[in-house]
Amino acid sequence: MEHVVFFPAADGSPAFRRVPTLDEAVRLVEHLRNVEGLSTVSVSALTEVPLSFRAYYRVEVPTELVPAQPLGATAPVGLAPVPEPALEEPSAALVEDVPADDLELVASNGHAPVSPASLGFFA
Repeated sequence: MEHVVFFPAADGSPAFRRVPTLDEAVRLVEHLRNVEGLSTVSVSALTEVPLSFRAYYRVEVPTELVPAQPLGATAPVGLAPVPEPALEEPSAALVEDVPADDLELVASNGHAPVSPASLGFFA
C-alpha cells in the first residue's frame, strides 16, 4: 500500500513525497528528522476509495422568460396587462328538448349504466 509523507519544504511551503511501502515512509521520516532537522512530519496511507456514478437530471428555466403572475396580481412595470377573455353564457338555443325515451344512456366506460341515476363508475 502506498504512503505519503508530508513535511515543510526548505522555503516553508508544504511538500510531500509518495512512497510505495510503509518501511520506505519510515526511512524517509528518519532521514528528514536526522539529516534535514525537520520535526513536523506526518505519514498517511493511500487507499483507493470506491466510486459509483448515477444519472442526475437538473431542470433549468431560461432567465429570459417572465415568471407567471398569480391571478389578480398586477403586471410588472413596463409590461401591459393582458386582458382576460370574457366568458359567454351558454345558449339555451343549442340544447334541444329530446324525450327521455329516445335517449340511449351510455356510461363513460362504454357500457350501459345499471340505472339512469348511476354515473357508471362502479357499475
